[in-house]
Amino acid sequence: MNDTVTGLILSQADYRDHDVMLRVMTKEYGLIGFIAAGARKMTSKNAGSILPLTKAEIHFDYKEGKTLFRLKTARTREFFRNIHENLELSAAASVAADVCMHMCQDNPAGATEEYELLETALSGLNENRPHALVLSLYLSDMMKLFGIAADVDECVRCGATTVSAISAKEGGFLCGECAASLGVTQSGVSELKRFRLIVKGGLRHIDMIEKVSASFERDLETLVEMLRLHAGIELRSFAFYKRFCH
Repeated sequence: MNDTVTGLILSQADYRDHDVMLRVMTKEYGLIGFIAAGARKMTSKNAGSILPLTKAEIHFDYKEGKTLFRLKTARTREFFRNIHENLELSAAASVAADVCMHMCQDNPAGATEEYELLETALSGLNENRPHALVLSLYLSDMMKLFGIAADVDECVRCGATTVSAISAKEGGFLCGECAASLGVTQSGVSELKRFRLIVKGGLRHIDMIEKVSASFERDLETLVEMLRLHAGIELRSFAFYKRFCH
């Protein structure tokens, strides 16, 4: 049947002669794929509307049980111009897209929350919010949604409420004794408070969290490492982001 969906285009890859394959995040169907026939031809009417890191309205024939569809037409709904014109923002947006593709690839049903988190993150980057903060908050929200959030209420090893360190390997806060026994370097009070705000606050509280620090790179690295250790997700895009933006 004919269907129309608004989706966030995460990636585009060459496919066969003049076609491209898209991976698109949607509210209704989660992460799905499209083949855009002839999109690499000079005469293509869809080429300008299916760029990665844009929001587009896509027309196609939906069939239950399928995850790859043939795109009929597309129309750009949001270009996120600043992301496309700024290499740092583009690198950061690619990390967000990478996170979404890894974490949502096995979701067969709708994904309203996942879609809205990604759209909020892309909008924040497009508004030139600190990219390390936007990515930290986006990662924290996604990890919470998938049940692997950092534990920042107490020591993850013994349950003590007085904490002194952050451990990606252990999955959250450690007390001084547990940190010492594991050889984990202790953190300052401001760093502990900032990390807890990021985990607890999420993207919805970005205005408040942005005021507490000028740098969020360490928090981002901790969350990316947690994702690698506890979800087995290796973000290749993050390596490029670090080289380019740090």
